[in-house]
Amino acid sequence: DDGLKGFVLRLRKNNPKVSGGKRMLDPWDETTEFTEKMILPLLGRRFVHPTTKVQVGPKFIAAVNSNITESRPMARRKHLVDDKVFFGLLMVDSTSIPGGNSPIVCFEIKTKCGFIPTSEWVTKAVKKKYSRYHMHQFLKLSQGKIQSISNYSPPDLFSKDPERVSHALRCLQESPQNNFRMFIDGQLVFPDKDGHGNRLSLLKIFEDAKVQNPNISDRILDILGKILVHEPLLDNILMLQKFDEADIEAVWPIYQEILRRGENITPLWRGDTMYPRPPISKLPENPSDQHELVRRFLLACTAKDCSVMIAMHPDCKNEDYGQNKNNDQVSVNKSNTKADVNGFHGYSYSAAVVDLDPKPLTKMQRYYELDAEIADYFSKHIQSGQCSSNTNK
Repeated sequence: DDGLKGFVLRLRKNNPKVSGGKRMLDPWDETTEFTEKMILPLLGRRFVHPTTKVQVGPKFIAAVNSNITESRPMARRKHLVDDKVFFGLLMVDSTSIPGGNSPIVCFEIKTKCGFIPTSEWVTKAVKKKYSRYHMHQFLKLSQGKIQSISNYSPPDLFSKDPERVSHALRCLQESPQNNFRMFIDGQLVFPDKDGHGNRLSLLKIFEDAKVQNPNISDRILDILGKILVHEPLLDNILMLQKFDEADIEAVWPIYQEILRRGENITPLWRGDTMYPRPPISKLPENPSDQHELVRRFLLACTAKDCSVMIAMHPDCKNEDYGQNKNNDQVSVNKSNTKADVNGFHGYSYSAAVVDLDPKPLTKMQRYYELDAEIADYFSKHIQSGQCSSNTNK
């Protein structure tokens, strides 16, 4: 259907770990209302694209499962599209730029938590020295979930410092895992279907696809870093992540206290929009304030698990797009679905945030247990001298 060109259909996987053990016949109303009420006011329509719920049939779902299985990493093939959910979300294809000239390159970055907690209620010392992502790498390696430790540092990516951002992107290219992906004209080309890839293989893909001026092999990757420094997108995501004000070590006992009182916490997709506020100086004792602390924590969890999509291509009118041009003639073209930026160092691009589902209350215990498991495992390795002593990674 040519009328659907430039759009993608999102279907729900049958993955109890993600859904908190729930299997809903129609989960999209919650997702849509949560996104519009909680996420949109904080990130803005420019980065949060509208969606439309559409109905799909069992034959269509079966065909999708059949067609996509072989292209997915082996570890993720066990979670098929849920054949009991007969709805999907139609949304703008974030890997494309309407009217853009081929090839269009899109990078997807699962940024993870961009700050190191300073909360006085954090009792595990390593959590105040090392990023959650860095510590989790060691636990994942011990569990056989990854083959090597990534040097990627989310605090570097969120720093707005050009050198630190560039270093974070290089580390993602060397060890993409499930945190860094590249598409060319909508097709996933990096990493491979088993999640493998490195910087050399990425540059080879560029060369084979003739994406860049041959004299400047790193230009698009350099522009990606400039976009992340220039845009307010990562600042906004970090602001949302910091809704985790007290850390799970403090939020979990409060959540248990709420349950003991027999109270129900309003789901994130209901209730009023939450906004940034000054850091709290003490834990709340009032029930309504305790409820809000838990809800703010869950909202932060969504921001820690979202992905950033940056689609870009050289401005065809700029024959010397490879040169380091100033971005003093940047223009933003807005439509009903997305906004594109033109004239940024000789490139046009669009940016979006995806994977903005609300986190269920049923995951609270898992959040608490995993946090302790990560910190305890990393602490043991620090003591044994098997981990890097570099802090703030």
